[in-house]
Amino acid sequence: MLSDELDAVRRELRRTIRAYAVRLELDLAESTVAVTRYKRAEDLSRERLHDIRDLTIMMRKRKLKPEKGRRKDVRKLDSLIDGWHSSARPEQDGTGCETNR
Repeated sequence: MLSDELDAVRRELRRTIRAYAVRLELDLAESTVAVTRYKRAEDLSRERLHDIRDLTIMMRKRKLKPEKGRRKDVRKLDSLIDGWHSSARPEQDGTGCETNR
């Protein structure tokens, strides 16, 4: 019985990790689209430019060791992606547009 339960947990782990990765990939894709729609820095407010600069610095300074498969690296990636995604969402840029979320 325990062996069956361990197999079930293994399947749930794999499904959960796949769904989590898909969500992060989607957030990255949406952020990329949002960031690339601005062709010039003049299109952004001063505060928005500072936010983007800060997030860019955080991304450049990330220190990950993916080969180790550590939770702390996943948390760092989640935090970076969430920060970028939150910053890149249209409803926060003053245009009045909202996302489909």
